[in-house]
Amino acid sequence: MTASPPPMPAHSPGLTPSQVSGRLAAFLRRPGPRGGDGLLAAVMTAIGLYLLAYVIEPEDGPQPPQQFDGVSYLEPDTGTTPEVWAVVFLILITASLAWRRTRPIAVFTAQVCIMLITDGNDGNVAGVMAVAIGAYSVAAHVRRLPVAAGVFGVATLALAARFPGDEEGPPGLVPLAVMATMWVTGRTIGTWRTRAGAFHGRALRAEREREVAVARERARIARELHDVVSHNVSVMVIQSGAARMVLRSNPDGATEALRAVETSGRETMAELRHLLGVLSAQEAPPHPGGSVAPDGDALGPPLAPQPDLTRLPLLLDRVRTAGLDVRLHTRGDARPLPPGIELTAYRVVQEALTNALKYAPGAHTDVTMTYAPDTIRIEVADDGPVDGRRPEPLGAGRGLLGLTERVTLHGGGLRAGHLPAGGYRVQASIPVPAP
Repeated sequence: MTASPPPMPAHSPGLTPSQVSGRLAAFLRRPGPRGGDGLLAAVMTAIGLYLLAYVIEPEDGPQPPQQFDGVSYLEPDTGTTPEVWAVVFLILITASLAWRRTRPIAVFTAQVCIMLITDGNDGNVAGVMAVAIGAYSVAAHVRRLPVAAGVFGVATLALAARFPGDEEGPPGLVPLAVMATMWVTGRTIGTWRTRAGAFHGRALRAEREREVAVARERARIARELHDVVSHNVSVMVIQSGAARMVLRSNPDGATEALRAVETSGRETMAELRHLLGVLSAQEAPPHPGGSVAPDGDALGPPLAPQPDLTRLPLLLDRVRTAGLDVRLHTRGDARPLPPGIELTAYRVVQEALTNALKYAPGAHTDVTMTYAPDTIRIEVADDGPVDGRRPEPLGAGRGLLGLTERVTLHGGGLRAGHLPAGGYRVQASIPVPAP
């Protein structure tokens, strides 16, 4: 029985052309010897060495015999620079380009100094191009204009004096023209790159700010959903449980409890519809008769107003129906407050009563609203469950955390904790701006 051949190893898919081009672009943008500058230095050095070895003819060395009046003679050796120094100078000038973006002034200064100690016959096109690239790097990558201009000006004058050129034209015309071209090109590209970087930075900051705004809006919506759903669903659960228990013995009581469940459900639907209307970017189409057609099951207006402190009595009545003995105390001169503050105060009372319903059913609860000239203080305190036992463990406090964020947003503070004699208390203080 022959063994089956082992399975061939799966080959990972190769890089796509876009990935290859992306990596190549990232490599070329990376400054220093391990990036595009190192590649440029290696290419320039290789080109220079090739030109020096195979193209440029040395002017030094033994000269052919000269004829004068039929007599052959040799001209004496003038003792010129050895060829090895030309190689060393060329490598130093071109290899230094590997640091042209990280150390532009040092690279350009070294290149100019090496050019000044040569006799003008040891360089080639690669060396001259390397010096020009170094000059461009100073103009493009040195942000401090006085420093760049000073280094550039001294180097230009030194090169023009060292290599004046032919006697036919102005002295130093070629170095001056090359350096001026590199300066204008470098400053133009450097300025454009700086502005593009600033635009990119502003775009990134705007994107981060948008993400933060979206996260805050999501947190706000989560708080709204918690405030709306937690309270009303808690009332509905308690009322439906009470209706089930007394359905046979007290049908009238069961009917009242179910009616309270229906009321809480309608209010929950109305407030959820309000949230959905805020999130929707589209408006409902106008009714032909001029009024807005109701949507869904007509359980309430599509965009019911946000609750405020005028609806506290209704909230307390609903809680009393659920079995919580709650009383409202008002101190100071009650007056209309800014909508955001009224909504926050209402949510504080709503969340505290919801916790009392869940964790201290049947407790005696006092809601105290204190109106000061520049502050409104809310206190909701209960004396604990009637039988001394909590039916549920205390939750993670998401509602209280959301309330803390709401109150802090208006410059206030919120405290919550157990009372020494038993029970639980929630206190909030919200500054009220002067009218």
